[in-house]
Amino acid sequence: MVSQTSLVFMIISAVLVFVFPLGAIVYLYKKERISWKAVGVGALTFILFQIVTRIPLLSYLSAQPGFQGMMGNLFFSAVLVGGLSAGVFEEIGRYLAFRFPLRRDLSWQNGVAYGLGHGGIEAIVLVGITYINNIVISLMINTGQFENLIGPGLDAATAALIKDQLINTPPIYFLIGGLERFFTLFIQVGLSLVVLYGVITRQIRYLVYAILLHTLVNAPPVILLERGVNIWWVELYVFIVAASAGFWIVRARSLFNQETTRNGVEGLTAEDGAEYEGG
Repeated sequence: MVSQTSLVFMIISAVLVFVFPLGAIVYLYKKERISWKAVGVGALTFILFQIVTRIPLLSYLSAQPGFQGMMGNLFFSAVLVGGLSAGVFEEIGRYLAFRFPLRRDLSWQNGVAYGLGHGGIEAIVLVGITYINNIVISLMINTGQFENLIGPGLDAATAALIKDQLINTPPIYFLIGGLERFFTLFIQVGLSLVVLYGVITRQIRYLVYAILLHTLVNAPPVILLERGVNIWWVELYVFIVAASAGFWIVRARSLFNQETTRNGVEGLTAEDGAEYEGG
């Protein structure tokens, strides 16, 4: 039997992953009139630059013997592959989104909207769907329907492994996944505003900052876990980064208003690229 505590934590995580981003989007649409277009572009950009591009590329490289050998090096796997590559793909995706489809919708509100779309779809694809499956399968296990409905489609070893993981995984781990996605949503909004600030101020160096910050978000948790550090210390690190991102999100609003007032920026055209400074 899957414990009731595990099921409760799965449901809480699913709510955090699905309901919180959607609730935040609806609330900000009513209060701040954020753009649904920005939300959609954020979600589509994540899908294009991660699901369609980066992840298949890494899957292909992972099948190459030379790459497999390098993945044994923690710095290579955690910092360059897990951190820097994610930063390069996602932040360049953000930059292109703000420079082109959203070039006439550049504001703090729509930077937040983009981040909610980007981070929201990430949470749903990477964690939310898995948690929904876990809840359904757990209910089947507890009602004795697993072997009849799921078992026939799997070999015995795979079916046993799925049951064992759901029954014997400590319940708190089912909550950690949802909390981590909740924290990460703030980080994704914060990174979106870093890139957008660079677009509005015409300083490409903010794209570089965002890539480095993304690496700093992704790499340390992997390194800490590989070194055997307790997972709660890892989650504390993610929480601190998310809290810092939340502070930046609030602080950035006044900075964006100042830039809009100073430059009269309501949107940039494609021709504005020639005015960008290197730093």
